[in-house]
Amino acid sequence: MRRLTDDLRHALAADFVLGTMRGRARRRFEALAAGDAELGRVRRQWEAFLTPLADAVPPVAPPARVWRAIEARLAGPRPAPGLWSNLAFWRGGVAALAAACLVIAFALPGLRAPAPAPSSGPMLVAVLMAADQVPRIVVEQPSEGMLQLRMVKPWVDMTQRDLELWVIPKEGRPRSLGVVPWDRDSEVRRAGLDAMLRDGTTFAISSEPLGGSPTGQPTGKVLCSGAIARGRRA
Repeated sequence: MRRLTDDLRHALAADFVLGTMRGRARRRFEALAAGDAELGRVRRQWEAFLTPLADAVPPVAPPARVWRAIEARLAGPRPAPGLWSNLAFWRGGVAALAAACLVIAFALPGLRAPAPAPSSGPMLVAVLMAADQVPRIVVEQPSEGMLQLRMVKPWVDMTQRDLELWVIPKEGRPRSLGVVPWDRDSEVRRAGLDAMLRDGTTFAISSEPLGGSPTGQPTGKVLCSGAIARGRRA
């Protein structure tokens, strides 16, 4: 068997932990992980990262019709019509969808899974996607008063422009969180940060003149954006 690359290990482990790997492929992965210490370590790393994010989403109570459909299937030889479409939303379907988006972003070739998250999970997280749906930056709030920005795909050359990070509230105008690097990971720390984030629904990155927006509002092209998913502490 050919040697697994680091990128392939991460992609397979993400697929396995998410649950999108099925049947024979899943059994094959389990056998490989049992004999490949590094693959087993990568799988545990993905489990430590992904599980807190799913746990942070409140469970969704299934409608009564879902239980009736399950009971009907158990009672008879034929499955009830439409059962699987109902089960897709059984107990946390929304959480699974959000987790899937995040895993797909990290499983792209050339990327690495993040270090295992604390047991309580990040306060919030967002994957900022470009118009072509390519992830560019992952924003996390590991603790109060700070944000961490992990550069997924740097821009080629922004030496004549600055990137500015914005939080967009449910109502009202975007709020600037400051200029951030275009080619590396970074952190945002500023007075009143938590209050600025409290009602935010989306992060966005715009291209601005050197030094940032001269108006206090975005003036250049929005390069990427992503909805904010809040953990149990946020």
